Amino acid sequence: MLENNLNDITVNKLILLFILNKVNLPLTNTQITEIIMKDSIMNYFVLQQYLSELVNIGQIKAITEDDKQLYEITSEGSVTLSYFESRIPFSTKEKIQLAIVQKTKEFKRSAEVTSNYIPINQKEYMVECKIVEQNTSLIELKLTVGTKEEAKNMCLQWKIHSQKIYTDIISTLTSSNTSKKDNKTSESL
Repeated sequence: MLENNLNDITVNKLILLFILNKVNLPLTNTQITEIIMKDSIMNYFVLQQYLSELVNIGQIKAITEDDKQLYEITSEGSVTLSYFESRIPFSTKEKIQLAIVQKTKEFKRSAEVTSNYIPINQKEYMVECKIVEQNTSLIELKLTVGTKEEAKNMCLQWKIHSQKIYTDIISTLTSSNTSKKDNKTSESL
């Protein structure tokens, strides 16, 4: 019985390393949970316990980005996985890989659109909004607003409407259909 439990613990920890290795980008706790829970690979509380234990022993690294905690496999975790990956049942690896394929586009999209706000003083907040594609910044906006609520709302709106905002900005900036009045105004500047 004890040997069975130790084997389950080992396999479950290896599964977490396997997921982070296969996705090959930092994941939030929610994203890891979505992959694990899709096919009921392990229960939520076991997942949380093992995730914490793997961070504590340096197999997984927890990083904070845009007020979110993300997890990624460390080089030590990769070495461990390379030695013991064969302990993960083939059918479990197939389920995980299928779940990863289904979720990867969604994960990458959420990783590409970011927004954050920083207090400048008691009456001003700097809102930073970005779209990054393959490590190249497509757009970065920095705006100053007067309240924390406005800053939070702008971050939310950016996450929801970033593609439309980006498209509108590019369209406006590249449009050749400007009126003569607009041309005169820009010439006087």
